[in-house]
Amino acid sequence: MAPHERQALFDTIATERMGLISDLFQTRRAGMLGLDISARRVKLLELSHHGATSSVTAYASEMLPAGSVHDAHIEDAEAVARAVRAAVVKSGTRTRHAAIAVSGPSVISKIIRMPADLSDTEIEQQIEVDAETYLSQPLRDVFLDFQILEADPRDARFNRVLLVACRRETVELRIAAMEMAGLTVGLVDVEEYALQNACSLLDRANTGRDSWFAVFDVGALDTRLTVQQGARSRYTRALDFGGQAIAEALTRHHGLSDIQQLHSQLRTGELTVEDIAADIDIFAEALAHRVEQSLRFFLSANAESNQAIDRVVVTGGVARYPGLADAIAARLPWRVTLGDPLAGMSIAASARRNHVDDEAPSLMIAAGLALRGQT
Repeated sequence: MAPHERQALFDTIATERMGLISDLFQTRRAGMLGLDISARRVKLLELSHHGATSSVTAYASEMLPAGSVHDAHIEDAEAVARAVRAAVVKSGTRTRHAAIAVSGPSVISKIIRMPADLSDTEIEQQIEVDAETYLSQPLRDVFLDFQILEADPRDARFNRVLLVACRRETVELRIAAMEMAGLTVGLVDVEEYALQNACSLLDRANTGRDSWFAVFDVGALDTRLTVQQGARSRYTRALDFGGQAIAEALTRHHGLSDIQQLHSQLRTGELTVEDIAADIDIFAEALAHRVEQSLRFFLSANAESNQAIDRVVVTGGVARYPGLADAIAARLPWRVTLGDPLAGMSIAASARRNHVDDEAPSLMIAAGLALRGQT
């Protein structure tokens, strides 16, 4: 396929599907929901923008049947569609355009070097020629996009270019599920970049500063690390460690029927800091070990730059556990805080009824996507 044919294909897809991964690096499209499809649940978030402030217009989440999504791959599109449809109804939103994200082994991200004098069209042509060097699968089986990041600090004749590719099947399954739910996909992002986008919400108090901070977004089965220098991500890593084990342990130890009941009792205060302290201590020890190991590796690899991490921010569903931040901080040399991407925003009454305040720390991906659709 010639370069101009590949671009024409993306244009056709964009017309029919309102985007795909070819729209990955557009900064904003008005009126889109942020939809985070994880292994256990679907989270829907809608933000609106008024001057310099944002507000939460709508929020809802729905559990997914076991096995609907495995290893970031949709196994049961109809089950996902039912959950999305239920979340849309519960949220009360009238918006029917969504920003979604892909992740996992089907996504390839690479930094490549390109001559600084090449135009975007010439970069596309060069990527087409060198595709087999960059990708482990045929070009016809993937969607891809690129973005020029910056001049190469070692040689100004070249630019550092981010190349992202995702298997077509992965993208098309997500779009099919959204369409079955009655939504149109306006943009497909990568979860790693949605997380980085949401980090701007965590660092609002430090606007204009060159502060370095590390965000550990703890999901059910894995954790994403991004080291930020202000609004710029300087290092990312995925850790094979999640919060499902602590949720299951607390559910079991307190004789609860499921994790939803656990969250309900934490929200109402029926379970106190003292009730869960022993389990939290064990979990904090394991998480702190992985935090320190990851950051020591980053700092060692960048010792010549003499960077210092100002703070560690923990986000994800585990942030709802009282006492966790203190337990982690007691084991680390860095200041530790819990992150809330919605802090300081006005929130619609319907979103509060759906417990968005309680779940806010777990909405980093949804928030990063919703930022792309602010109006």
